[in-house]
Amino acid sequence: MMVLRAVIGLFMLVGFSVAGWYSDPEMALHAAQKENKPVVFYFYSNHCPYCKQVEEFVLSQEDVQRVLEGFHVVSLNIASDEGSRWSRKLGVPGVPAFIVYDPKQDRKVGMLFGSRPKKDVLGFIQGVCKSQSIRC
Repeated sequence: MMVLRAVIGLFMLVGFSVAGWYSDPEMALHAAQKENKPVVFYFYSNHCPYCKQVEEFVLSQEDVQRVLEGFHVVSLNIASDEGSRWSRKLGVPGVPAFIVYDPKQDRKVGMLFGSRPKKDVLGFIQGVCKSQSIRC
């Protein structure tokens, strides 16, 4: 358990990411178009306690990671140049924020802002997929 907490703590210091997640949005969008998959952008800040909460209690959960396997996930620090540019482009009001992006339509199709429990995050993603007829 101590090792798990140490690993989670390390992710919180350097930014949360899971194997297979992207830090380069262009790369993710290219792969998503090629594989006909939607994209989830996760915006965070290193100094955001709500982001750390989402990362520890939502994003680290196996069922959430399973759902996110149906997407190309981009994790961006909103304070970085790339994160700032993409947050303005996608209309992100703050962090933590999740954006579902459909590369076929080249547009944002859903946004969830703020620290939310796991059931809300899963419900949001599944709801956007259903309402937009996106295979997730």
